[in-house]
Amino acid sequence: MCLKSRIFVFFTVLCGSMTSPLMAATFEVPRSFEIMYVDLESAGRFGNDFKVDLVEGQHQIVVRFNKLLRSGGDTQVFQSEPIVLDLQFEKDTYLTLKAPYISTRKQAEANAKNPQFTIHDELSGKEIDYQHQILATKSGFQNTRDYVAEIERLTASNASYNTIPSTGPASAPATMSQDVALDMMKFWYNQSNDATRKDMRIWIADDSYEPAASSIQLDMSQFWFKKANQEDQKAFQKWLIE
Repeated sequence: MCLKSRIFVFFTVLCGSMTSPLMAATFEVPRSFEIMYVDLESAGRFGNDFKVDLVEGQHQIVVRFNKLLRSGGDTQVFQSEPIVLDLQFEKDTYLTLKAPYISTRKQAEANAKNPQFTIHDELSGKEIDYQHQILATKSGFQNTRDYVAEIERLTASNASYNTIPSTGPASAPATMSQDVALDMMKFWYNQSNDATRKDMRIWIADDSYEPAASSIQLDMSQFWFKKANQEDQKAFQKWLIE
């Protein structure tokens, strides 16, 4: 390869590394599970059905048990309901889901009702604390279900029951709406301290603004603001000044 070609290849690789986001963490599940969504987007955007690469911070990951099992003389596919996990990823983290071996439909049905698994940090050797929620069982043809909409409703309905320690100010006034994104923006803003609320207001006015410190509350506020349509974004900004 001539010198000119080598220089061109070098700069192509360099530019690619500069424009691509640096992934700081990995999440992996065994082959008896699948990763369905990461932050309400298809897992394929982040990696594949079994392993995804992520930036550090708070992420919502949806998984489900999915395996061929023997039942009598037949082999059938068993799928659990989607399980929504809320996980915090630190820099250079490699988390894996560890689950018991399941070989029968009876075992799978029992485990689907009360999932037994742990989240293990392969680098530190420690188990990771996590919270999970399970979508309600529905009958009928499953391919017609809008899982993303169901997950949004589940997250919104359970948000008021989650308590996040905070030394911040009293909650800002809240009014409930029928829109999930608007409700979630208000919820996470209410969970924030003064500094985080200020960062959020500045970021709304200038999305290139980079806060000095990150937090779960700020990450989730920004996430739901981006998910909201323009009407709800304006409604949220109006709510901030009321």
